[in-house]
Amino acid sequence: MRIDVWSDFGCPFCVIGKRKLENALGKFAMGDKVEVVYRSFQLDPKAENRTLSTQQLAIEKGMSVEQMKVKQAQVANMLKKEAGLEINYDQVVIANTFDGHRLAHFAAKEGKGAELTERLIRAYLSERMNIADHNVLISLGSEMGLNDCDVAQMLKSDAYTDSVKADITEAKELNISGVPFFVFNNKYTLSGAQPEEVFLNVLNSVWDEEKKLEELEEMNRSNGDDSCTDGVCNV
Repeated sequence: MRIDVWSDFGCPFCVIGKRKLENALGKFAMGDKVEVVYRSFQLDPKAENRTLSTQQLAIEKGMSVEQMKVKQAQVANMLKKEAGLEINYDQVVIANTFDGHRLAHFAAKEGKGAELTERLIRAYLSERMNIADHNVLISLGSEMGLNDCDVAQMLKSDAYTDSVKADITEAKELNISGVPFFVFNNKYTLSGAQPEEVFLNVLNSVWDEEKKLEELEEMNRSNGDDSCTDGVCNV
């Protein structure tokens, strides 16, 4: 089974959805048979790299400072409870995530896509790191075991730009307007940070369907002689 996950690094609900899926996979009997592929999505493709105080952020969102603080506290509590992640809203570093997504594609080629995705999320949400800064990305890549020189060279080039854009284009074709968004076996979709039980139910349903299809294909192969039975001719 394959699960494609569209997400962005600065999205609190993406990390909650990620945790819910991971917990469900831990309880799923065939969890080790599931491939999870993280896909690129940008909530704000035009984001400029800057630091904002809560007051500045409130003004930009058309809210009072108190309203913004209440909203931030709600999200922070939810993130800590549901994902075990501390979020730091003091002097938020707004970063364009495009190069981070390029690095995630690079890491995926090295078998470290999931680990790098997790590290970028923590860097953005908890550690107030500017993940648009190439030096920061090189450092994070190094933590995950990626070669510094290879990462630096990749970031200086336009490598994986097409891969990121292809993910975003596919998201548009699937009418994805918000993340996280999950696609199971290129067929079934799930939107949002759903409860763990929902993920587990979908996993079981998709797996059962997959096994039934495999059994049907095996039956067809076993009957693949030149005989005609029950009004059906096998060629």
